[in-house]
Amino acid sequence: MKRAEEILAALKNGEEKAFKTFFSEYHDVLVLYATNILKDVDAAEDVVQDCFMNVWENSLYDNLSNGLDKYMFHLVKNAALNELRGSKRREARHEKMMAEMPVVEMMKEDEQTEIDILYTTINQLPPERRRIFMMVCAEGKKYQEVADQLQISINTVRTQLMRSLKFLREKLKEQMFSILLFCWKKVKIRF
Repeated sequence: MKRAEEILAALKNGEEKAFKTFFSEYHDVLVLYATNILKDVDAAEDVVQDCFMNVWENSLYDNLSNGLDKYMFHLVKNAALNELRGSKRREARHEKMMAEMPVVEMMKEDEQTEIDILYTTINQLPPERRRIFMMVCAEGKKYQEVADQLQISINTVRTQLMRSLKFLREKLKEQMFSILLFCWKKVKIRF
């Protein structure tokens, strides 16, 4: 009996240790596989982790008779391709919006006031939320980097970032919120 089949049988028996074994044995090779598609290790890590979580939380292994390893490679491939398509769509939307925006030559005095308002609003965020927001948006760190540095889960990073963006959208005029998003264009903010 192959190793993947042994792990699948143990998973079906409800052995949590089997999932940990499966994760440790296949994680690195799946990240390498996803990195080959995405050309970004951090994005590949996120995709693979999401796939493992999906398999575990939804007990997707229950319907398999064999080929757990093949199933995971197929799942990671599809998730990586979806991530790639999604990032290309986000870039295309951003480029279209940038082309439609008027060119700004010099910052005027009243524009300086808008930037002050922007930073004042950002400073109204709760300290931890503001810290996560600045690490992702201003410093350009990946979600996983922030999670590791702050010793929190990646889902907490996502949740806090989404709450920050919701707060800023509500507090700022629509135009100023758009300016905020364009200021940090190179950062992948996942909606």
